[in-house]
Amino acid sequence: MPEDDLEICDQSDNDDPYELISRGMYGRASDLRRNLTYAHLSGRLANLLYSMGITDTDFYPHQYKPLLTLLDSPANGILIADEVGLGKTIEAGLIWTELRARFDMRRLLVVCPAMLREKWKDELQRRFGIAAEILDAKLLKEYLEKPRASSGDGQAWIVSYQTTRPPKEWQAGKPSLAQRPNPRWLLADLLNDSAGLEPLLDMVVFDEAHYMRNPESAVNKLGGLMREISDYVVLLSATPINLHNEELFNLLRLVDPEHFRYRSEFQYMLEANQPLVKARDAALNPKACAADVVGLLQTAAGIPILKQSRQLEALLTNPPSDEDMANHAYRIGLANTLERLNLLGGAITRTRKREVQAKRAQREVKREAVPMNEVEELLYRTVTDLTRTFAWQRNISDGFLLVTPQRQVASCPAAAARAWIKKDDSWLTDLKNEYDLDDDEWQDSLSLTNYLRANLPEEITAEALEANDSKFERLKRVLKKFFKDEPDHKVVIFSTYRQTAAYLADRLNKDGINSLLLWGNMNRPKQEIIDEFRERPAIRVLMSTEVAAEGVDLQFSKVLINYDLPWNPMRVEQRIGRIDRLGQTADLIHIWNLYFANSIDDRIVSRLHDRLRIFEDALGEPEPVVGEIISKLESKLLIRKLTELEENEQIEAAFLALENLRLQQEELEKSASQMIAHGGMLLEKISAAQELSRRITEEDLLVYVRDYLNHQAPGHRFEQDPGNLNKVIIQLPPRLASELEVYLRQKGLLGQTHLATGDSRECLFLNRVAGGSSKQVERIHQFHPLIRFISVALKEGNAHFYPVVSLLLEQGPDAPNIKSGHYIFCVKKWSFEGVKQEELLASVAYNWDDQILLDEDDSDRLINFARLHGLDWLDYSSVTDPSEIEKHLGTLESRLDKSFKETVTRKQLENSDRAMFQLFSLEKHFARNKETLERVYETHIQLGRSGLAKATKGKIEALQRRVEVQRERIKQREKVVPSSHFVCAGILKVKNQGG
Repeated sequence: MPEDDLEICDQSDNDDPYELISRGMYGRASDLRRNLTYAHLSGRLANLLYSMGITDTDFYPHQYKPLLTLLDSPANGILIADEVGLGKTIEAGLIWTELRARFDMRRLLVVCPAMLREKWKDELQRRFGIAAEILDAKLLKEYLEKPRASSGDGQAWIVSYQTTRPPKEWQAGKPSLAQRPNPRWLLADLLNDSAGLEPLLDMVVFDEAHYMRNPESAVNKLGGLMREISDYVVLLSATPINLHNEELFNLLRLVDPEHFRYRSEFQYMLEANQPLVKARDAALNPKACAADVVGLLQTAAGIPILKQSRQLEALLTNPPSDEDMANHAYRIGLANTLERLNLLGGAITRTRKREVQAKRAQREVKREAVPMNEVEELLYRTVTDLTRTFAWQRNISDGFLLVTPQRQVASCPAAAARAWIKKDDSWLTDLKNEYDLDDDEWQDSLSLTNYLRANLPEEITAEALEANDSKFERLKRVLKKFFKDEPDHKVVIFSTYRQTAAYLADRLNKDGINSLLLWGNMNRPKQEIIDEFRERPAIRVLMSTEVAAEGVDLQFSKVLINYDLPWNPMRVEQRIGRIDRLGQTADLIHIWNLYFANSIDDRIVSRLHDRLRIFEDALGEPEPVVGEIISKLESKLLIRKLTELEENEQIEAAFLALENLRLQQEELEKSASQMIAHGGMLLEKISAAQELSRRITEEDLLVYVRDYLNHQAPGHRFEQDPGNLNKVIIQLPPRLASELEVYLRQKGLLGQTHLATGDSRECLFLNRVAGGSSKQVERIHQFHPLIRFISVALKEGNAHFYPVVSLLLEQGPDAPNIKSGHYIFCVKKWSFEGVKQEELLASVAYNWDDQILLDEDDSDRLINFARLHGLDWLDYSSVTDPSEIEKHLGTLESRLDKSFKETVTRKQLENSDRAMFQLFSLEKHFARNKETLERVYETHIQLGRSGLAKATKGKIEALQRRVEVQRERIKQREKVVPSSHFVCAGILKVKNQGG
């Protein structure tokens, strides 16, 4: 029978699944898909990933770990601490895509360093189909003041820390004295005044969040203000493991202000986590016995902050036995429970490269010291002497920009001379903007440049240096030989200075080696240049500056040349990280370092870089202390005249400081497990979600729309293309088109679809958000207005779906390993309202031939495969006994109900523990502050200061009132309100194809 001829029975006929089974009245395969798709699209299911498969990203399980952690956390924030190159930008984009699907969120803000704004704009558009706009403080304030209804299908904005941080003199409630207030001041006022009201933003992402680690800084104030006006917050940083506990606390307080309210209690949380994490590791260790785990749990229970933990109490009331520990599934469940006990588990996630890249590319490093010729050596020596004289005359002993001229000569003598002679000071502007340097240092450097111009010997000319360019000639010879041997490969060259980059690109192009230039603030988008470099075979070289290295993905290249070498090993690693990152397919990447022989750079490479193995091994993540060590070294070596022995002593001191830093980092990474949840079970859950297709497919959407139109829109047009069944011509009848237009107007979505006109429209069912619709073809994905309109209409109309189905499943070569036979299954939807609302679909299946109850994963696998590939089973009556089916269904329902009660208990324990932790911190904070105020009060009384004593008494009473309110608020969040609803059940015949 054609599917279009099928009809849904009246609600009165199909309410009771047991009645339908007794009468042998089963629905079809399309009923199962329709039923589950409605549950998927209308709900907020915790065990369904709405973002999976719909973005233009490759699938890496670890990139979904922050998303699942956030969804499972009672807080609306997370700190993602993955190492560089693992895709933190993508992880934030997946979180936003998921929140859009679950909660119809529409306002996203990204706050990042200025140099990363273009990267974010391109990534959001290219991978997630989000058209973001780069704003300053003035425009952001104007947009935030507009009503939410003006957001339409969604708005995404990108700002920099530098352009939006409050001015230093800004204070909450303090009016600006300026006649024309600073836009950043006005923005801070708006954010402060909006705290506690309806959130102005749905989600804010802070990239390079370690910028906010100092609580006294303007960017930390910006973070605090933004947190108060945003529903969700995501912090991205590769460095928080290296931060001191206090600095880490400052970031976590932005993530979850309720849980990390008091700095003084943070150390207690870190200490309490240690036995919990060790117990989790023991649970996963096959060699560990039950006594090992129980001993650690008892240690944890003795820590004050954990004494009242109901989850811990439940574990110790029914402790694991050796028999339990022999069961792998039990160990996994126990480890999962212990991860939930982790006091930081829901606030921070971290993934390291070695955890996700089983086969990382090896680094082959070549170092080459190029001899200077006579004119190059004269320039190098002259600039060094002139700089030292300039610093001595002005009593300058330090300064980053003062050492830059010498570094420019070490980079490229011809380019440096060309810039000075032409009075091109753009490099100063670049460096001032990049490092946020003050005006005094800027002026010193400008004066030094003028001093050099006036005192360079006449025989030093740009023409002479260009005609005798030792380093360039060596580069050209090596490149020509390389491209002859490797004609299909591309090369990335890095330089610190844009004059060097422009000079090299110009000369390479003239010599027949086609090159593209990439630096900050170019007229073309950065990604457009990278795309051209990747796609055009004729382009062989990308010449990039230091600034452009930040946030660039070049893993399609396996060769990197450092034409000059930053002394700071962090900047060297940042360059290498552009090609040594997730997605690099080469087994070996090549790094070639060029520098002048018998220069200070030569000694830096041999005495510092080589000994630290910074080219072969990633030293770690950028840290402020590394920059401080290198800046001091630069000043000592380049501004002052030292003997070679003295220079070597200074380099040795820097090496020892950096080596000590490396050892500290290794210790920090070892101890990081005391803070952060492991996440191993999450990765298994994510991989299973992909395997089981726990996502919305194109076929789901097509059946969803087709079924709704068949039953609710007489006179519609729905014509599938025989060559591509996902390509459909759709025309809505006038009534439905009008209702859709009203919906679009109410939701601010006018212009998002042409279907509301009532005209026929060619549509493509493709559940991908990147790419968008064309003028000719409208793409229908799960965010499309028609899908949302149908979900709302079905919900408001109290839509009813056939609750029992019969299906036939023929297994082909791509099918999961499901044993042939007859099955019965049951699906329910569970809801939990507490700290946050959560829903999930729970399923169970039973093979009545073998009398085997399937576990949760196998049940999911069976039902999802049936949803996607099930056929109508019309001759079920010959092999089924209604009374037996009813009995089995009753057993399955009882099984689900038992599991539901266990889940409710677990969630109540989790909520109770979270409330307990917060109350513990609150009471300690209250006791400490009250004791301090009472001492002050007694002092005032003893000294006869009645007025001050009265004021202090008022402070004590106000403190008590605030704590009382906070105490009640915490207790209210402790409650969990559960509910369970029947979704569907069915019988299923599984057979191998041809069987």
